[in-house]
Amino acid sequence: MFPLSYAQRRMWLLHELDDAEHAYNIAVAFRLGGELDEAALAAALSDVVERHEVLRTVYVELDGETVQQVMTIEQAAPQLEVLDGPEDEIVGDVVAHRFDLSAEIPLRATLVRCGPLRHLLVLVVHHIAMDGSSGGPLVRDLGAAYTARREGRAPGWPPLPVQYSDYTLWQREDLGDPRDQAGLAGTQIAYWRRQLADLPQPIDLPVDRPRRARTESGGGSVPLVVDAEVAAGLSRLNAAHGTTMAMTLQAALATLLHRLGAGADIPLGTPIAGRTDEALDDLIGFFVNTVVLRIDLTGDPTFAAVLGRVRGTALSAYENQDVPFDSVVDAINPVRTAAYQPLFQVMFAWQNYAGGELTLPGLDVEFEQTVPSTTKFDLCFGLAPTPSGELRGDIQYSTQLFDRDTIEEMSHRFVRVLRQVADAPSTRLADLDVLAEPEREWLCDGVNRTATEVAEETLPQAFVAQALRTPERIAAVGDAGTLTYAELDRRSNRVAHWLVQRGARPGTRVAAQLPRSIDLLVALYGIVKSGAAYVPVDPDMPAERVRRILEVADPVVTIDGALPDVSEQPVTEPGREPGPDDAAYVIFTSGSTGGPKGVEVSHRAITNRLRWGHHHVGMTPEDRVLWSTSASFDVSVPEIFGPLQVGATVIVARPDGRQDPGYLAELIRRERVTGADFVPSLLDVFLREPTARDCRSLRWLEVAGEAFPSALARRTRETLPDTTVLNLYGPTEAAVEVTAWTCGTDPDRVAIGRPIWNTQVYVLDRSLRPVPRGVAGELYLAGRGLARGYVGQSGHTAARFVACPFGEPGRRMYRTGDLVRWGRDGELDYIGRSDFQVKVRGFRIEPGEVEEVLAGSPLVAHTVVTTRTNHRGELQLIAYVVPHRAFDGRSESIAALTSALTVDLRQKLPHYMVPANIVVLTQMPVNASGKIDRQALPAPEGPVPSRPPRNSHERAMSVLFAELLELDAVGVDDDFFAIGGHSLLATRLSTQMKEVFGVHIPLATIVRHPTVAELSALLLTGRIPDGGADPFATVLPLSEDSAASRSPVWFFHGGGGLGWAYFSFALHLTGRAGYALQARGFRSGEAMARSVDEMIDDYVTRMLEKQPRGPFQLVGWSYGGTIAHAVAARLQGLGHEVELLALLDCEPGGGIESRHIGKSTIDYRSELEDAFSRFVDTRDQSDFLNHMAAVLENNMAIMKGFRSPVFDGDVLYFNAELSEVSYGHLWRPHVRGSIEVHDVHSTHLEMHMPGPVAQIFAVLDRKLSVSAGKV
Repeated sequence: MFPLSYAQRRMWLLHELDDAEHAYNIAVAFRLGGELDEAALAAALSDVVERHEVLRTVYVELDGETVQQVMTIEQAAPQLEVLDGPEDEIVGDVVAHRFDLSAEIPLRATLVRCGPLRHLLVLVVHHIAMDGSSGGPLVRDLGAAYTARREGRAPGWPPLPVQYSDYTLWQREDLGDPRDQAGLAGTQIAYWRRQLADLPQPIDLPVDRPRRARTESGGGSVPLVVDAEVAAGLSRLNAAHGTTMAMTLQAALATLLHRLGAGADIPLGTPIAGRTDEALDDLIGFFVNTVVLRIDLTGDPTFAAVLGRVRGTALSAYENQDVPFDSVVDAINPVRTAAYQPLFQVMFAWQNYAGGELTLPGLDVEFEQTVPSTTKFDLCFGLAPTPSGELRGDIQYSTQLFDRDTIEEMSHRFVRVLRQVADAPSTRLADLDVLAEPEREWLCDGVNRTATEVAEETLPQAFVAQALRTPERIAAVGDAGTLTYAELDRRSNRVAHWLVQRGARPGTRVAAQLPRSIDLLVALYGIVKSGAAYVPVDPDMPAERVRRILEVADPVVTIDGALPDVSEQPVTEPGREPGPDDAAYVIFTSGSTGGPKGVEVSHRAITNRLRWGHHHVGMTPEDRVLWSTSASFDVSVPEIFGPLQVGATVIVARPDGRQDPGYLAELIRRERVTGADFVPSLLDVFLREPTARDCRSLRWLEVAGEAFPSALARRTRETLPDTTVLNLYGPTEAAVEVTAWTCGTDPDRVAIGRPIWNTQVYVLDRSLRPVPRGVAGELYLAGRGLARGYVGQSGHTAARFVACPFGEPGRRMYRTGDLVRWGRDGELDYIGRSDFQVKVRGFRIEPGEVEEVLAGSPLVAHTVVTTRTNHRGELQLIAYVVPHRAFDGRSESIAALTSALTVDLRQKLPHYMVPANIVVLTQMPVNASGKIDRQALPAPEGPVPSRPPRNSHERAMSVLFAELLELDAVGVDDDFFAIGGHSLLATRLSTQMKEVFGVHIPLATIVRHPTVAELSALLLTGRIPDGGADPFATVLPLSEDSAASRSPVWFFHGGGGLGWAYFSFALHLTGRAGYALQARGFRSGEAMARSVDEMIDDYVTRMLEKQPRGPFQLVGWSYGGTIAHAVAARLQGLGHEVELLALLDCEPGGGIESRHIGKSTIDYRSELEDAFSRFVDTRDQSDFLNHMAAVLENNMAIMKGFRSPVFDGDVLYFNAELSEVSYGHLWRPHVRGSIEVHDVHSTHLEMHMPGPVAQIFAVLDRKLSVSAGKV
């Protein structure tokens, strides 16, 4: 027995953490042409394995530590597997082999017969036994051994001076104790602590999909080729600056990542060979170490300056390369996550070691590259020199994050950067061009070809022309009645004359402080007819804000409270016609300093938006458009003026109607509204109104003013399937909206689209250069829709409206402050505000991503995520949520809700994006525009304390956590890694759980489910809490409350026959007992049910013994749902009331058995092992799984021919939305009452986990709380 080397220890941990079959396999393949001696090849493989101990080593546990156990060649002789068949399929299976490192040697050899004289030899070695530099010794020794065996002799090679086990002992002795600061390890660790302090994590990359809570190892590869001319230029650059090729390529890669949005502090991983003694040169083994090069690109340096920085950083790293990377990680102890690799996520490997060639006498041998289907990092760039002078390699990438097209473009960009720096190293990084010319042309011009002829008209001109065409059509409908076009024209003319007499004319402003009404409509039309710009002031605004707005706007007149008496004014046109470039309105928004800023928009700008809108939605005189937005919010402008330019009708909502979804739905139905506009936060409220789905008159729905979450878009389409939903984007400074996107069928995609007529959009970096597709940049706008500027704030206008470097001289563009990126489909994706992006504990976070996930929870109606500084001065992420339905506000309810949401967030997001606190509100504060008022959000009172343990599993688990982490107490919601744990401690936790509970929870499961509550739920696969109960009893008590006054809840077992998983559900029962019904057959000699009817009779009898009368509360998951439904019907037949029937992701009888036709006990046993092994190690659960397989087989057999009866009542159905199939609709013929369907964010197999159970009980609690049933 020998200790693991430090590199092996890390590899073993990674192997344990990764569920992928082959993430850490090294595969090489050789095509062999000619007459092959298969026996000689098999013997040669045995010779190589005998020569190199590491190839016959297994990794076993001894006293809680993993150690190397070297096997004899008799114990570990490799088998050469010879196969015939489809080559690609065989190679795929061989390369995908997942080694059991504790039981099999880390080498697998397969020979594929491709023809009489053609073979393919595939060697797969686990990385724990081999690195890239081991390829040379491997092929040399294999070739020598084959030559000898073909000649009938043993290979005559000299003995190796050392074996890998000797190296591991020497390494530990040489490095010394890392805690000894004077020793080699201690000194180098101190260096790395300084060097990598406050390293930004993770790196920002131009991903095609957002990073999720758990990285997957699926990978792809694209070629990377640097031609000989560029390579020669790089060599000259190296000579001039004293750098190696590796340093120059690392500098160039960091530069590329910087230009692709990764920032100016770039961590790159790079492998170090680690063979510091010539005695190791001919040894196969895992010697490679990894160092992190932290490359500083601040200050926009020249590439030559970057080379100097990289050279200094690399030389220092090489001087401190001995300490193992995992020791560096442990010493720095970054926050652990399964979302990405620690410290760096991009690797660069310069592969200039001698690989060696396989020479087999009598055969033509050709090396064949095996394409990796896994990757350990987000990106791994590899290059090697070639005899032709080229540099060749590949880019391996995570398919979870990137599409192949993106990486192919990245390959071209890298070569483009290399060519430029080789020719001109004095170029500053900002001046390096990463765009191909066709791409630049598309970004600057192609997408912006929006020129469209729009008449040079003003708001009053467009309206008057329409009023002359259709004078008797209804222009507006409101609480005060209706108004025809002619009546509106005459009344607004009178107001205009009255205003002109008081100084209104083009270039002046008139304020209107009236509630939304027909009178306000008349006032606004009168103002623009006077030539003045209107300034809307919401009557509900605080008096101080009104004062400040009027102070800045300096109106010549303020219409306050009511329209003036204008009955004596003429009805003719006032004759003060504004010009297209005169201001049409001034709308005030919140300024960055807290003061209001008035955005002045011209008639030319707003007319372009209105005429585009008419065309885009196909507006006709038959349309009836809702005006529900406050006039002080610019989204109201198309509602007020757009319809009346085409003969349509404005439906005026009452002043307080915007906040009343029931009223809005009734108004839309009554007035047959065809078009409406909603801010997303108010749309969310509207859609939760039950009658919203009856608003079938709506042809289109415009969503604007805030980011539109995909979950809300999905719900909009489901509620209003025949309505066209448009996501519009635009700031007040660009005439309301400038881009548009029609929501399609993709449930997860909500873009902001492309520019509207006569509008140009540019996504630029800080140097005002266009960024590539997929890279985040700031959005700049140009074109006809730009505002004139800010009233009375020339300095602020100059700062935001800047010179446009694209197109003809003199053009302006507006800097939005919004972060966006071009999608591969040529549509703009909104990321968030550049001033909203925050950095918390070194992690760059966009709160909108967290909001998107929370908004998708069925528990949440509204959410906002922001930051607050805690009492220690640390910035923390805080989420504010309004629950989906009525919420009692009790502290235990708040704790349950926040716990469920936190678990859900951990499953979907990286740990660093999970808020430190979730604040529960009854409603979100909103401003006059209907937008959420972030400034009014209350400060959190402090984190909700983690809940104490609730059963013996949780109590024992919390003790293990506390002892390992040296804490006084641990709650059930505490995350092992967030409170001080790391991977090595998690390994010890796994060992101790096995000792305490008798169930082996693998390391990967601990990382995925790191809380006391989650791990305790998983333990139910192997034993039940509170050992006093008979675990195989037909009626298993889940919770027996002696003070319980209400009827118990009955839970029905799944196909495997046991109800242990329901202990997770019982934790949510208050004031009720809980029992699980379990199948017979687990005890020796116990007869299993012979039919479903017999099973139902048995369960009903047992239930009536415990509960002689109703009402009954029944819950069934999977197979148990089918049984619970049948029991409910049987109880009704006996005259009992069934008050609750909850079915969890199940199907009626007739469907279950059809999927199991022809299966044997072995098949069921295999299915159970696959299911359980997702969470626990099943190797020591053989007898248990055998019993369960027999029960499962019987349960499926008796279901054959069973048809579910009809239940005369209502059903709650919970659908596992992460599963591929939904069964809810299949229950309709078997239920006479309603079927209320709720989606649960879970797979079918994980519905017993704390997060899904909390979602389920958010519904069940409401149903159970109204029950007055007595025991």
